[in-house]
Amino acid sequence: MIIKLDLDSIESYSQFLKIKSLPRYCFQGRTAWFPDEYAGRLGLSTESTNDAEYMPIDGLFDYQRDIARLAIKRKKFAAFVRPGMGKTLIGTEFARHASQQLGITRNVLMLSPPMVIKQTIEEASRFYGGSLPIQRIRASELADWTVNGSGVGITNYEGLKPDVPRGRLGALIADESSLLKSHYGKWGQEVIRLGKGLDWKLCLTGTPAPNDRIEFANHAVFLDAFPTINSFLAKFFINRGQTQERWEMKAHAAGAFYKALSHWSIFMSSPATYGWKDNCGTIPPIEVHIHDVDMTDAQNDQVRKLTGTLFSNHVGGIGDRSKLARIAKGGDSNKPAFIRELIESWPDESTLVWCRFNDEQDRLKAEMPWAASISGDTPDHERERIIAGFQAGSIKTILTKAKILGFGLNMQVCTRQVFSSCHDSYEEYFQAVMRSNRVGSTRPLNVHLPVTEAERQMMENVLRKAHRVEEDTLIQERLFKEMALAAA
Repeated sequence: MIIKLDLDSIESYSQFLKIKSLPRYCFQGRTAWFPDEYAGRLGLSTESTNDAEYMPIDGLFDYQRDIARLAIKRKKFAAFVRPGMGKTLIGTEFARHASQQLGITRNVLMLSPPMVIKQTIEEASRFYGGSLPIQRIRASELADWTVNGSGVGITNYEGLKPDVPRGRLGALIADESSLLKSHYGKWGQEVIRLGKGLDWKLCLTGTPAPNDRIEFANHAVFLDAFPTINSFLAKFFINRGQTQERWEMKAHAAGAFYKALSHWSIFMSSPATYGWKDNCGTIPPIEVHIHDVDMTDAQNDQVRKLTGTLFSNHVGGIGDRSKLARIAKGGDSNKPAFIRELIESWPDESTLVWCRFNDEQDRLKAEMPWAASISGDTPDHERERIIAGFQAGSIKTILTKAKILGFGLNMQVCTRQVFSSCHDSYEEYFQAVMRSNRVGSTRPLNVHLPVTEAERQMMENVLRKAHRVEEDTLIQERLFKEMALAAA
């Protein structure tokens, strides 16, 4: 809601003080903006054409139904829900309701990683039949579709270009929205640009801020919780000026930070936290196996030259970490043969092997010619053929990268994962593991981490990040349960 304040009016001054007490507001000169949902606190009423009752489809889990209802009520919302819990149906319910409210003159666009698009369309077909057709929009078609299209469309993030107009766009849904995390990234800026002025916006991800709390900034701006990235950062953080970890949360600001987030988002790692039926207990466990792999003499020499010591006790900045990762799996490495022997020890199980570098993936393919390989150069139709074969069981092993298949896909058929690369991206590790440990999984997932001495510190860094993210999620879940659900 937008209202004009009269500087000479006592009543306007009273309104000014009430607005200042709201969880979300913005002043520009004499103009005040705040979400319509808070109008009642100022004794104001608002008429909305988007207030039709939400009617959920049959077959949803109770938390899917309730989170979809909450997102529809708020209209601008983020569901930070553990991978494998069925975020897709929350998104399609939001899309269906928004499309009904917007009518035939406005369209709804879903953004997704490339390999998740087909899966989303198939899932919508399975749950909605023909009542919610989702059109796949190619990158070359997107600019025309936003102007002339109708209904619900889905496209790849990579299709977002500065020349794509907002056109008839009425709702925007960002699936796997952790891809927005870098607030200087091109996709994040394009999503924010397209979403400006839209009443219906939704973010869906299981890892909203895997590396730092400041990564919530793009979500906050996209959902109009804050007008700019800097206003979000200035509210809760201090800029220490260093090149690393320069944004530090203000003392005692954690409570206010998560309280602010609870007005436009929900965190959920377990439905039972909020009193919903607990279906997490049915998900088999993840069993992690760390394997020590000896480095060759050539690798030891390279580590000494890079670090100045025999042991890589301090891996340095991102450049040195990348160099150590390359050394660990370089041309003269024991890893490819070790990984092949591992996989040959479970011939009847399906395995995903996660790589980081092209040459590393090529070496593994040479070591295991019977394995399928998906790289950045693999055409979409070939990727879909390999994935379909893997899910059907005719292909037992896939070599790929987390940035290609690590987000959004359902790969419950896989009971073994091997990380050929061990580096310090918690998000890539967590998202990759969750491809195969989801609602619907029937067997434990065995995750294998073959590591050399050069990689051990990076692996430990991943585990430390995992612990911190778990703590953050528990804090947000508790705050949301105390405040947001009580007010819903």
